[in-house]
Amino acid sequence: MTFDAVLTEAVHRQACDHLLRHVRGGHRQEEVCFALWRPATGASRRSAVVFELVLPAAGERLLHGNASFEPGYLTRAVRLACARGAGLAFMHNHLSGGWQDMSEPDVTAERDRIAPPARASGLPLVGLTLATDGAWSARFWTRDGTRFRRSWCTKVRVVGQRLRVTCNDALMPPPGRRATLRRTIDTWGEARQQDIARLRVGVVGVGSVGCMVAETLARMGIGNLVLVDPDRVETHNLDRLLYAGEADIGKFKVDLALRNLQRGATAERFHVEVHAHPIQHEVACRAVLDCDVLFSAVDRPLPKDLLNRIAYAHCIPVISGGVHIDNKLSGELANALWSVTVVGPGRRCLRCDGQYTSSDVVMERDGSLDDPAYVRLPGGGRPPANQNVFPFSANLASLMVIEMVRLTVAEAWWPEPGGKLSYSLIPGRLRTVHERCEDACSVSEGTALGDGYRYPFLVDAAAAESSSPAGGGPMEVVKHVLGAGRRLLRMFARGG
Repeated sequence: MTFDAVLTEAVHRQACDHLLRHVRGGHRQEEVCFALWRPATGASRRSAVVFELVLPAAGERLLHGNASFEPGYLTRAVRLACARGAGLAFMHNHLSGGWQDMSEPDVTAERDRIAPPARASGLPLVGLTLATDGAWSARFWTRDGTRFRRSWCTKVRVVGQRLRVTCNDALMPPPGRRATLRRTIDTWGEARQQDIARLRVGVVGVGSVGCMVAETLARMGIGNLVLVDPDRVETHNLDRLLYAGEADIGKFKVDLALRNLQRGATAERFHVEVHAHPIQHEVACRAVLDCDVLFSAVDRPLPKDLLNRIAYAHCIPVISGGVHIDNKLSGELANALWSVTVVGPGRRCLRCDGQYTSSDVVMERDGSLDDPAYVRLPGGGRPPANQNVFPFSANLASLMVIEMVRLTVAEAWWPEPGGKLSYSLIPGRLRTVHERCEDACSVSEGTALGDGYRYPFLVDAAAAESSSPAGGGPMEVVKHVLGAGRRLLRMFARGG
């Protein structure tokens, strides 16, 4: 199990305003405060999602070049953590940049003074150090017999309009400069390339769009990818899949994508984890919770809803893309539109953006979405499903990866990125839409809940195996395991 920490951009800014205020004023003075965190657990990573600062009141800490806190401040913070069902975090700043080590007084304060009472919350103490350049370092203090053991985090993420990642070079050594990446490094610099290369990126849906997204990421030097898709290649897929030919019909898309990526990857060490399950399957869901960025190349409402909620509860940015084609009754092309939306803390969610509704989710859940009675057109026909062609897929995939580049390489002086990019084919126009979530949006209200959010459609792996009908594929497993959906419709109506 590895450890990470993550802060929303709003919490990060508040922490910088408090911890760095003396430094910004020209004084070499350290500062301290406590904070609250919730666990967010994937298959192999446990993240501390820091969601609230507990700032010191008058007389609760002393400033003397270094900084110290009074016992009453610690007691108040521990009680608040227990009342909120959260863990306790301790923050302080150092007077240099980059990932920070700990001095002996730092270790003594966290290990001996704070970690023992912090156990009252039922969660380990998390220590965080803020550098003058805004970089964070973090560690977990866990009980090991009679002593507390320090486990360093591999990285700390700040998630909002941009994604800022500070890596622990001791646990995640930066990749060396490779000749195969010369042009990439020359474009945005070696430091940014080191950050990008050490991201763990998930691609959910590796059809026409997702396979090109994954191919681009592999050629950019990213060393860790997670691919999720339950589908097998069919004949009508062959005009849009980079990795498949007629001999591949019937094979899992993720297996073929893996084979193709290994040929073109430029990272020195390249690892791809594949899951031939829907994202609602517990194993696949846990795997994507280990990621730093997710790409959503799915067109069904249920997986969209799960990824939408993960973006906020676990503070993992999701880059979602889709294509819509309008045809005349005669079959001729009337227009085509494709859009890219980045969702996560501080951004408009997919549901508020109108990309799906709660009713759509429940209808897919109980099978109604695929019932002809629900989708029949007035004239008796049915709208074509999963429309797309290769040139549209290629353009959409490119836009999606470019949004990840903007998310990760943006400098402070860059304009704030937009929430949604929409391209309309006939006028040949790309426009940017800046909007926020609706008031009382239950998705954005779940920001930083971590494991505290329970997705109602998640399929337990053991239950799926024991309940699967003979010969059932992944989607059949989901439909079989999950019961009637009308109760969940009432839950959504209550804002669940």
